[in-house]
Amino acid sequence: MIGAPLVIGCALAVVASITGRAVARRRVRARLAVPTGRAVPVRPPIAPAVLVVGAVGALSAWLAAGPVAVTLLLAGVIVGPARTRLRRRGAQRRLRDVQLPAALDRLAAALRSGSSLPMALDEVGSALDPPIGPELAALARETARGRPVREVIDDWSAMHDDPGTRLAAAALVLSTLVGATPARAIDGVAATVRERLDLAAERRALAAQARTSALVLSVAPVGFAVLLVLADSAASDFLLGTPAGWVCLTLGVSLDAAGAWWMARLSRSDSW
Repeated sequence: MIGAPLVIGCALAVVASITGRAVARRRVRARLAVPTGRAVPVRPPIAPAVLVVGAVGALSAWLAAGPVAVTLLLAGVIVGPARTRLRRRGAQRRLRDVQLPAALDRLAAALRSGSSLPMALDEVGSALDPPIGPELAALARETARGRPVREVIDDWSAMHDDPGTRLAAAALVLSTLVGATPARAIDGVAATVRERLDLAAERRALAAQARTSALVLSVAPVGFAVLLVLADSAASDFLLGTPAGWVCLTLGVSLDAAGAWWMARLSRSDSW
């Protein structure tokens, strides 16, 4: 009698989470489809069905298993989509890093063929896929509207603020100021960015074992606590039914989360 509402509540919470992720994916596709090169905020209102399903799921879990189940369900619903968004942003950032050297190679080739910098930016931006293609096309449109090239490139560098973009922007700005051959400078920046990306990939491969160890050390206490609660009724009553148990759980989860964050930070190798 208690199991059925719990299962229904869990199922409804999972449906709400999946629906929220689908809405987030539609937002991302809409932003990438914008031809202007700038991400236009697309924030449709949350469907009422999502709110109703989430509320019914939380209420069913509360009636079936109490506040503990509701807390766990809410944590899963909140943390899951947030983690998905972070991973998607990281994937987009890595894709842009990979696209940047190829874009610089094409830009240098266009400049050697006699194109001006705005024309080269428009040509390369139209030929490349998002996210780097629309960025370069947007730079070309800004210069075509009469803005100084230096100002447009400075804004582009400040918007992204990564080492590759700063190097490319510095080469372009210097070429417009001192009259140097821009293609040669861009070739040098492309080679430097490609070399740094290779080194970053090697560091990520070397850090894979450290990340695995950090994951095991973070999950092991949670797994042990779950097994203890399921196997020992006295421990379950203490941890879930007394204020001291709640304090122990809160401290344990907080310390475990802090340790996981610190180990992830130590083993992080995305930066150059």
